[in-house]
Amino acid sequence: MINRKNIDIKGRTVIEKLHVLMPLSQNPVFQDEACFLYFSEGGANISAPTQKLTIKENQGVLLKCGTYFADLFQDQSSGACEVCVIHFYPDLLQEIFKEEVPFFVKDKPNAKYMHGVSKTNVIDPFMKSLQFYFENPQMAQEEILYLKIKELILLLLHTDAASTIIELYSHFFTPQKANILEVIEAHLYSNLTLDQLASLAGQSLSTFKRKFKKHFNNTPANYIRNKRMNKATDLLVYSSLTIREICFKIGYEDTSYFSRLFNKKYNMLPSDYRKTHQR
Repeated sequence: MINRKNIDIKGRTVIEKLHVLMPLSQNPVFQDEACFLYFSEGGANISAPTQKLTIKENQGVLLKCGTYFADLFQDQSSGACEVCVIHFYPDLLQEIFKEEVPFFVKDKPNAKYMHGVSKTNVIDPFMKSLQFYFENPQMAQEEILYLKIKELILLLLHTDAASTIIELYSHFFTPQKANILEVIEAHLYSNLTLDQLASLAGQSLSTFKRKFKKHFNNTPANYIRNKRMNKATDLLVYSSLTIREICFKIGYEDTSYFSRLFNKKYNMLPSDYRKTHQR
């Protein structure tokens, strides 16, 4: 269940607050916008085409336009997740900065889709100041909202992630297309489905499978499974993690399923492999 409050400019939501009861997975797609997310309760595990980030309470994340998957998790005391989202639209930013080119824009390529912003005395007060406008929406005039968004942009430049954020801003609206292998390598040990991986690569599932087969002479499922099994053998031999912990670490949620896959490949159970190979 979601309780949503929003503030709009010219029919588009620019600031919104979502109070979510768990569990919930989201698949946000930002085709023509970027945004900043700030979690006042709970947090999220966010997957981008070539990145994974965990954002916790009182932390934020800057997302450029693209496709993402987010698994929200709850605050232990409230049992909910509360996130504030500030949307950045190209024409809105152009209006805010008028004819000037923002001093922080640099013509430098950047491969990152998102960057986390740690808890900071710079951003926290700003996020709390937005509560006034949610409680008094009649005060959220267009000129004031422009100033608030500009304020956030300038404040972010005073965080510990300023250099990366400068580059992200420069390429907010030029989404980079990750190739198939980049997407799979970034999420080898995530529990994303093939359909979700295809979405992160900007392709349909059938196209994703066909192109992967053509270039790597293997199916995505086999490639991922073999990589996970290889990782499992290393962890069994060189770590003290339990079988269950190894199962989760390489992207499986069912220990018995992992054991069956392992046994099929190596003709022995993970526990027996460890006894045989571990020094």
